[in-house]
Amino acid sequence: MNKHLFLLVFVFLIFNNKVKAQNTDMTIGFKAGTNYSSYTPKYIISGIEGVRYDRKFGFYLGGFVNFEISDDFKIQPELIFAVQGAKFVNENIELIDTNGFSSRVDFESNINESTIIIPIVAKYFVSESFYLEGGPQFGYIINRKENITKDPFEDISGTPTEPMDFDYDKFDFGLTFGVGYNFSEKISLNTRYFFGLIERNNTIKSSVFNLGLEYKI
Repeated sequence: MNKHLFLLVFVFLIFNNKVKAQNTDMTIGFKAGTNYSSYTPKYIISGIEGVRYDRKFGFYLGGFVNFEISDDFKIQPELIFAVQGAKFVNENIELIDTNGFSSRVDFESNINESTIIIPIVAKYFVSESFYLEGGPQFGYIINRKENITKDPFEDISGTPTEPMDFDYDKFDFGLTFGVGYNFSEKISLNTRYFFGLIERNNTIKSSVFNLGLEYKI
């Protein structure tokens, strides 16, 4: 097992056992939903707005353990699988043919990152049903794929452009915060925003909105 992935699981287990030792009430559950992700900074080439990362939809699913510290305060470590990433867009590329005529075309690709995520959030209940939450989030990217969705160069040359293949950074870390509402003792609606604190591949940081449901067993 990769050392970063091992570290994430180790942190989750140690935290889980430590809170258990405090004789707190514990419940477990599942969660799933959609995410809306991209990378920051928005423009990967400074000053050129035609080259950028746009947001894309993905999904997540996983489980959690909820520890009740008090009536108003709870700790919830989670283990989640998510597919997220970004759309890469390069607009207004100038092409010049053999006759000297120029044209402008767009290139687009879809980047998907399959990621194991471990958020450890503190939940503070403002009322009986409404809560605020936040905490650190660890991530490990187990697979990255880029699918080209608009390839003007294939139309011209007849040869498709090969997706970028490089040794990408797999470890991610940042902070997540959000709000939620309990519809019942078992079902709640939850929305969060995650922003990465680690600059991956020397250029990008993760930026992800999540919206989904939690179900306590």
